[in-house]
Amino acid sequence: MTLDENDYLTYQLYTASKTPRIRKARIRSWILTTVAFLCLTYLFFENSNDLLGYYFLVASVLSLTLNPIYSRWRYKRHYLKYIQDTFKKKFGEETTLEITEDYIATRDKTGEAKINTTQIEAINEIKDFYFVQMRTGESLIISKVKTDDPDSLKREITSLIEKKVIKHNVELDWRWK
Repeated sequence: MTLDENDYLTYQLYTASKTPRIRKARIRSWILTTVAFLCLTYLFFENSNDLLGYYFLVASVLSLTLNPIYSRWRYKRHYLKYIQDTFKKKFGEETTLEITEDYIATRDKTGEAKINTTQIEAINEIKDFYFVQMRTGESLIISKVKTDDPDSLKREITSLIEKKVIKHNVELDWRWK
């Protein structure tokens, strides 16, 4: 299995969409921008400057309707640049994955890593990925579509979840909003 920048981007965006601090920051930015434009609209209409009043009224409506789209684009661009800078040497590297009852092992050209299954906090499942979240805050990205045997992977993950009673969040219709 290999991961590319889109795989890392999907993980970063999924994590951002589930982080309360980031969700609040996006909403706060949306509200503050719209309210600032509305305040300017009010001030200019109060001072009989209709041209600027209408200008900021239009800006308020545009902010109210388009800010979520802009915010989505801005965060996606930010994370893409971060991924390109941080993980560029990992793109396309072949990794093997072994899932047992006691550990999950990954092997690549740099070495081998074993994760004790007792340290898994949750397994988040979206359409094309499993994100194995550890208690330390780190995560393992497992692509469903880039694996050689997706059915076997699903059985191994399901078995692990059932035997170790791991929290399993399924959001097959998740998308970045």
